[in-house]
Amino acid sequence: MPKRSVASLYARTTTQRARAYVTVWTVVLLFSGQGFRYLLGVPLYSALVALTVAAVIVSFRRFLKKLRVPPLIGTFVALAALSTLWSATRGVTALAASVLAVTTLVAVLIARGTSRGQFMAFLYRGLQVSLFLGIVFELIVAFVVRADLPPLATDLSSIAKVDGGGEPILWSRNNLLVGGPIQGFVGNRNPFAAIALFTAIVAVIVLLERRIRLVDGLVTLAAAIAVHLLTQSATVTVAAAYLTGLTVAALIIRRVSEPFKRRISFAVLACTAIVAVLTLKFRAEIFAMFDRGPDATNRTMIWDQVVNFAWQRPEGWGYVGYWPIWEEPYATIVDKAGVVAAHAHNAFLDSWLQLGLIGVTLLLVMVVLSFGSAWRLVERASRGDTYIPLGWALLTAALALQALTESRLLVEGGWFLLVVLYCSGPGVFTLAILDRDLVRTGGRSDDPAHAEDPVSVLTRPPL
Repeated sequence: MPKRSVASLYARTTTQRARAYVTVWTVVLLFSGQGFRYLLGVPLYSALVALTVAAVIVSFRRFLKKLRVPPLIGTFVALAALSTLWSATRGVTALAASVLAVTTLVAVLIARGTSRGQFMAFLYRGLQVSLFLGIVFELIVAFVVRADLPPLATDLSSIAKVDGGGEPILWSRNNLLVGGPIQGFVGNRNPFAAIALFTAIVAVIVLLERRIRLVDGLVTLAAAIAVHLLTQSATVTVAAAYLTGLTVAALIIRRVSEPFKRRISFAVLACTAIVAVLTLKFRAEIFAMFDRGPDATNRTMIWDQVVNFAWQRPEGWGYVGYWPIWEEPYATIVDKAGVVAAHAHNAFLDSWLQLGLIGVTLLLVMVVLSFGSAWRLVERASRGDTYIPLGWALLTAALALQALTESRLLVEGGWFLLVVLYCSGPGVFTLAILDRDLVRTGGRSDDPAHAEDPVSVLTRPPL
């Protein structure tokens, strides 16, 4: 190939369209990683990840000079890397911390290299692909395979029997035609339900922003609701109910006069606290409504063991992301809990176990600041202002709620989305919003790299 052609091809990798496709694919890979591991096996999956990271760096290379990692995010990643020194599983920690650092790099690069409105549109497309990939996968199992489907690659079967209780891992249980629960391409109903929830949130926002066609958004919303019903996830049902109330409150806030905005906002936060207390008090009755035991499907046994081991080492046992359940203390936790699991089923307890009191504090502060700064923008919004900050607030709340029963906030798509949301907000939680453009358009007036486009690359004008 002539040098001129190579140079031209290399130049096209930095176009907006190239960045759009790379971002969408990155979202798909991060949120559907387990499915790709079941399909390809760890070696090929690792090669795919390496190619994706290279594609992000190449397509976003002009933003490398502006790569400013927020101090709080950087501190958490640095703590994860530093924990190698005292980790009970140093080799695993070194690898996991490296993966965390690379995921953070990818998230910050994409956050700096796309406008906030663009990222919301790209996130929608990536989640949409992940959602429909799971639906198509279950349809193939139901009508072609017609039986339980184990992973095609079995190199994880001896060490990753998540929630298997000693039973063989099944990629799909062929439950679509009997009404569920289905597991989707990711091979687990709770992450598949979470994908449906995230997709629904972003679909609502991009519909309100008029970045997609009405038919596009409505079909995706219908698919997300169907997947939610078929996964039968109690956690996502509770989260969806709360987020619906939060959305209604936000829409009311936009339409009332200035003196009432703060009052309604505080009322929302007060109701949130009351609901949380009542949920804890009446958890047995609430779980019974969803045909679940008061122990949250054996999770409390895991939590008890995690807390017990977390108290033993205030500095943590070392960051590992997913647990190496063949190593201590994770093997003992699994043995005593009587449930085979690759994480604590609670991101905050898991961060305490892995990174000690400092780690869980940093994670809590990140979540609170991300939601708080986004909600302050929602609180200031009026008719005609962007809905993007509402999307940030809803996604952060969804991540936090998922983190109560899953630990995916610490790895892959969960961590990626948290970092992007943290980078997207005002930066710090302040009582006064200095940049009115964040409220009005979702972009900063002093940052030309984040100028909004009339129509995003991967979306079309609405009908």
